[in-house]
Amino acid sequence: MMRDLRIVLGLALALACANARSADVKVGKAIAEARCSQCHEADDWDGEEATSLESLMRDIAAGKVKHKTRLDLSPAEIANVAAYWAESSR
Repeated sequence: MMRDLRIVLGLALALACANARSADVKVGKAIAEARCSQCHEADDWDGEEATSLESLMRDIAAGKVKHKTRLDLSPAEIANVAAYWAESSR
């Protein structure tokens, strides 16, 4: 019985942590409008999934992919912008 309770509590904690790290589309929109929209529009990302956009943005930030400007965003900001662009292109 105690073992089952630990498993349930562990799963609940894991789900809570995953939800806490979920991308925030509204925050992503604000960042994209302030820093990305001078060069990019949602149509630029038609059909792209958030995970592939996030991966591309991480590579740009790391200098692995050339970009017109320096991409100075935190991992959370990158996830938020990727979620916004992916949702906006649908």
